[in-house]
Amino acid sequence: MKTFIQKLFVFGLVVGISTTATELLSAGADRLNFKKIDKSTNCDIQADSSEYQFDTDWAMLKGNVAIKYGDIELRADTVRFNRVTGDAEAQGNVAFFSTTGDVWRGDSLKVNVFSGLAVSSKFDFYSDPVRVIADKGSVYTDENKNKEYMLDNAIVTTCTNAPGHFHYQVKTKRLCLRPEDEFVAQGAVPYLFGVPFFYWPYYWKDLNRHYGFRFEPGYGSDWGAFLLSSYKMVIYRNKESNTYVDSKTSIDFRSKRGFAFGEKILWNSNDKLTGWISAYYLDDKDLPYNVEDPERYRIRLNNEWEIAPRDRILAQAIYVSDDRFMEDFFEEEYDEMNQPDNFLSWTHIGDTYSGGVLARMRLNDFYTQVERLPEAWYNLNSTELFQSGIYFENNSTMSFLNKQFDERIWLGKEDPSYDVFRVDSDFVLTRPMKLMGFLSVVPRVGYRGTYYDKTKIVEEKIVTTTAEDGTVDSKTEKVAVEEDADFRNVFELGAELSFKAFSTWQDNQGFTWRHVVEPYTDITLIPEPNLLPEQIYQFDEVDEIEESNTVRFGVRNRWQYKANNPQASVRELLYIDLYADFNLDATGEEDEFESLNLDLRFQPISWMKLYVEGEYEQEKSEVSEALFRLSVWHDAFKANVFYRYLVDESSLVSGVLTWNINPEWAASIYGRYEYETSRVEEVGTWIQRKFDCLAYRVYLTYEPSYTHLDGREEEEDFKVSFVLWLTGFEPDNLRELDDR
Repeated sequence: MKTFIQKLFVFGLVVGISTTATELLSAGADRLNFKKIDKSTNCDIQADSSEYQFDTDWAMLKGNVAIKYGDIELRADTVRFNRVTGDAEAQGNVAFFSTTGDVWRGDSLKVNVFSGLAVSSKFDFYSDPVRVIADKGSVYTDENKNKEYMLDNAIVTTCTNAPGHFHYQVKTKRLCLRPEDEFVAQGAVPYLFGVPFFYWPYYWKDLNRHYGFRFEPGYGSDWGAFLLSSYKMVIYRNKESNTYVDSKTSIDFRSKRGFAFGEKILWNSNDKLTGWISAYYLDDKDLPYNVEDPERYRIRLNNEWEIAPRDRILAQAIYVSDDRFMEDFFEEEYDEMNQPDNFLSWTHIGDTYSGGVLARMRLNDFYTQVERLPEAWYNLNSTELFQSGIYFENNSTMSFLNKQFDERIWLGKEDPSYDVFRVDSDFVLTRPMKLMGFLSVVPRVGYRGTYYDKTKIVEEKIVTTTAEDGTVDSKTEKVAVEEDADFRNVFELGAELSFKAFSTWQDNQGFTWRHVVEPYTDITLIPEPNLLPEQIYQFDEVDEIEESNTVRFGVRNRWQYKANNPQASVRELLYIDLYADFNLDATGEEDEFESLNLDLRFQPISWMKLYVEGEYEQEKSEVSEALFRLSVWHDAFKANVFYRYLVDESSLVSGVLTWNINPEWAASIYGRYEYETSRVEEVGTWIQRKFDCLAYRVYLTYEPSYTHLDGREEEEDFKVSFVLWLTGFEPDNLRELDDR
């Protein structure tokens, strides 16, 4: 024992360890901690025991060996280590890893700790989400601390279960692996549940983004048996500038509709320039109602460009062959936007203002749309004038407007489309003040000036038509007659009065509560403008302004709470805004009371939210519109219930429930029902199974038959499809039909 301590003492002197023999022995079980064995290497060593060869600079380290250098760490049962060159020969339970999370395990390893170059026999390597098992290989670390592994007879997988039981794996003859970046395989054969299903002489895989093949097979009553397939690849990539250009090629087959082909080019430049352009085409074998040309297609562009921190350019263009195309092949997208919106805009955001230019156009002549070719706008935020306490704001637009109507409506008749050049500017002055120390009063005065390069008058015209049998029919119609340019003046006076009252209290659970009540009144007086809506070509709400003298009485309630903790934030349990509008111009039998409105937000617990808004119209004695949205989420499930009511138009309820049954199984069910037509619009479900590294999901949707308002019959439609993916590389869109 004495000799062993002497050897340790001598070794400590040589490597520069400044610690006492007592400290060394107190590490427990004769465990040694050799720190900074060479100042130039900044290397730390731990071992239960060691023997140092003075003539060769080699040390034999035994028992729980750990060598650390920078972000590299080597662990093993025994290590033969050269402190001068950094060479190490590790044996038994070898683990070679970095602070980035990469782990290389094997029975033996030759490595240079200083350079990161390593050569190993059979090993097991893991770098989230990839695991590699190989017969032999080497690793190199460059000056930028990037690692590259060259491996022979390797197995690549994202599975974490025991070797020989992988659900998915790729066997390769030669593998080049760059952790957290990519791998390139030669002679690659994928295996699914132990069954080989393809051979690639050359196979490349990005470890950060989803590339490669994807498939979605299924069956639909409208499509027949179908297979949606795509291949995504890199066209250009620059890691340093975070720039890439990708290509996604789609080949789809539907037994009732035929083959379809799609191409999508995606780009991203450091998140400053992002977007895509895509085209999708098929020669349809089963044309729907009112579609004559079998060549059906969609061309789409979407781009966002941050040209400066405060400047952004947006572009979107969608051109389709017919108005049924989106509904037939991209129904989810159609439900969100049944009419394409095509625009090009530039926006600048200043400290106190914003402005920009917008061009909105109609690309398909079978839609009714307002074109803005172009429209320039400027908004000045509420700004104090010369520290006077008076605030000024302005919203201005200059627009070339053109309302285009669906040509199918007027085909063979006179084109009802019209266009106007309009300049509109809205000015508002406010003077916030406090009265009696509690009453907030904000009077305002506003002026809106609008120039129209043409106006109109409505005249009655006798229209005579002759039928095929010679019958002559005459009727009176109202027609618009174009008038000269004019300027509309709109004046506004108003004031908002409000005050806040609140009370606070503490409960026995350690929470402080606060109830805030804010009654308010808003008076708005707008005299009759010199131009009425019927004298103006209608495009939007700007052209609808007319005389309006109203007063709004309302009260806001807030229930808030906060834990008795200095770092806790205030949370809002309940917010209610209830207000009523009264018409001051009501005469005779007219009721001054116009409507009662509700805006409610309720979050009783962290995982539940309720939102309600609605309007009750006194004149009709009915609820004119209502919106209800409930969201509930927890560890195992999430649910959303939505209800929208528009009087005489729609009474739609929809809901979705997703349940994570256990780590392996999950399911979801959803549906939409329209009370106005007593129609189940859609019901659907999916069920999901996760394995160690694989997951699949089965979708089922059903749409019952129904009749359109124009009498057109729609047959029932159902679809079932199957999606499979690697859990380590889950794509942005699971379903192929959502990404074309």
